[in-house]
Amino acid sequence: MFRCVGLLAIALVGCSKGSGDKAEGSAAPPTGSAKPPPAPIDAAPAEAATVVGPTRSASGKLEVTGAITGTFEWKKQDQKSPITCVWDAAKEIGGFRVDLSDGAGKLISVGIDVPPTDVGLPRLDVSSKDLAAPLKTSLGFNVSGDDTTLITVKFSDTKLGDEAKPDLTIKGALEVSCPKKK
Repeated sequence: MFRCVGLLAIALVGCSKGSGDKAEGSAAPPTGSAKPPPAPIDAAPAEAATVVGPTRSASGKLEVTGAITGTFEWKKQDQKSPITCVWDAAKEIGGFRVDLSDGAGKLISVGIDVPPTDVGLPRLDVSSKDLAAPLKTSLGFNVSGDDTTLITVKFSDTKLGDEAKPDLTIKGALEVSCPKKK
């Protein structure tokens, strides 16, 4: 009889412990549930992160004719990729890449690379979804920069593609502000 009472006591303790957890309404999710509850539909959107560090920008307009035609300039709201740039005024080397928009949905990406003179000539790359392939040249533009890291490119009828029948011709000037990180 003592043996039966002991087993009965152990059984009751086990049952009361298990049923007590359920009766208290545990906040833990049910076993096997790995998904968190869905966010409410009317939740406020997350705010943009505060930009820390130097702000890059570009100014000027480029008149583009050929496979793509229009006046292109930098518009922050239209850029697909952030401006990348670096310039060493003492060595006159560096470059940038910036997205330019005509304001009507056409975008071109302009890249300039100015290597040391013993490595080669400055290079211009222009790409767009409206071009069959990126276009490149080393002629028809002039790049300069200053100590405040303002890179200026002047285009004087810069032709990209076949010289006899260029895919693109670019006129105008573009200035890219490339402040140094502090």
